[in-house]
Amino acid sequence: MIYVTIDDFVGNAFVSYLQQTGKRELTLSQIEKYGDKAVKELIKKGIHVNTILSRDLTRIFFYEYSNFFMYYEDEGIVILKDSISVDDLIKEFSGVINVNLLKELRNQENINCLL
Repeated sequence: MIYVTIDDFVGNAFVSYLQQTGKRELTLSQIEKYGDKAVKELIKKGIHVNTILSRDLTRIFFYEYSNFFMYYEDEGIVILKDSISVDDLIKEFSGVINVNLLKELRNQENINCLL
């Protein structure tokens, strides 16, 4: 069983997005589609996934990671701060993630949800 939270989606979405586009702004809707597609792919492969997501947990995440992101809830916009690099994101969000989940989050088909 893989447990997935907003932390896994946001941090890893920005790893791939920043690498491919150099841009630092995504909508929460884009991130949700990206995460949803990755989870569906895992389920297709027979891997059990439990997503733990809520509006309150999203707010808590962005509060706890306010040194990484600016979150504009009313607009649904997430901005990666200029001081944060791809390496910073990888160290913080990719080091302890399940390997199968990480593979799906790095899969180009799933990344295309962000582009």
